Amino acid sequence: MPSTRQRNTSMVPLPRPFRVVGAAALLIVLVYAAGWVLSQVGSMVSQVLIPMVVGVLLAALLMPVQLLLNHRLRFPRHAAAAVTVVGLFALIGGTVYFSGRSIAQGVQDVTQSLQQVLDKAENWLASGPFNVDEAQLQDLFTQGRDWLSNNTSSLSSGALNATSSAGTVLVGAFLALIVAFFLLAEGDRISSFMLMVFHEPTRTKVRETIRRAWVTLGSWARTQVVVSAVDAIGIGIGAAFLGLPFVVPMIVITFLLCFIPLFGAFLSGAMFTLVALLFQGPVAALIMIAVVIAVQQLESNALQPLLMGKAVNLHPLVVLLGVTTGTYLLGLTGALLTVPILAAVNAGYKYWVGRDPFPGLANGGSALAGSPRQLAPQRKSSKLPKPIGSVTPDWIERDRRAEAAAPSGRQEVARSEEA
Repeated sequence: MPSTRQRNTSMVPLPRPFRVVGAAALLIVLVYAAGWVLSQVGSMVSQVLIPMVVGVLLAALLMPVQLLLNHRLRFPRHAAAAVTVVGLFALIGGTVYFSGRSIAQGVQDVTQSLQQVLDKAENWLASGPFNVDEAQLQDLFTQGRDWLSNNTSSLSSGALNATSSAGTVLVGAFLALIVAFFLLAEGDRISSFMLMVFHEPTRTKVRETIRRAWVTLGSWARTQVVVSAVDAIGIGIGAAFLGLPFVVPMIVITFLLCFIPLFGAFLSGAMFTLVALLFQGPVAALIMIAVVIAVQQLESNALQPLLMGKAVNLHPLVVLLGVTTGTYLLGLTGALLTVPILAAVNAGYKYWVGRDPFPGLANGGSALAGSPRQLAPQRKSSKLPKPIGSVTPDWIERDRRAEAAAPSGRQEVARSEEA
């Protein structure tokens, strides 16, 4: 039997580049396998997991109201949480009621307007560049009516499926409100109980990581609500000025669509423009496009940097890839939840590797009441050099050293506490 030394000397060692490539390939395979397992488990428990994530976001959004009722007005914590959640439920219910009422009141007028639009479209097809024969148009409309009559059962089953989906959404919304209630009332107790599984100093580091992720979630939620409201109301005012129908429901739809990064603003603008084109003509559509661009430029260039600052920003490519992946895995829900999750993970990762995004928390700042602009370094982001290829690892290291030497937010925190 050969000795250990003989076996080692007889083996041909792989060159270091091959070992590095093999280790990298193994790491990629492991990450992919872990991601696949998590996606499979997440899809199986998505009807519970998604409402829990939404509940966390709602709690982060509503925490300022909870603090106002509990700290300033001296409400008991559970009573303050109940008032906050019930108030949100009443706000959502009232919005849905007025939107439905607006639709019901405008159905008759819109039906007449749609008939006029169809007549104009028929005349344009018959006399326009396509020169479609009137008999062909009538045959086309007849085929459409026949298709509707032949597919009534399919449409009915689709309506039943939609009703079932609506019931699932309502159950999920109720669960999200329950999660938000307990996080508002007992979030400190729940998080502390979970942290007891760790020992020091890991417990403190995990707690500080969670605090920074919480600041990011709260900032994202509150900023997104303000930005979406500005988008929806600003574009809605332009639509009302043009006399478009269904302004209130379209404002609500725009408010919800704006929570989808990148694509939501485009879809809401396209919706208003299409309605303007159908009911008021091409001039109104061009005016609507100008209104949409002006409002969206205002919120993207002024409101978001002012409210959120630079501490919770993600690179647009990361947002695009994240939203695309989330949409592929979870549909619309994935598109809505991807960005806040990525932002929270990014904040926690930066703290874990020693690049604290909110150093003001280490200087007495509050993760519940502090804003990112108070807790983050008060400096402007470095501009990229104009010549392509000038950004090197050394440039990034210098930029990070400048970030570490920036003011830590201590003065801002002190001024906010004195106020």
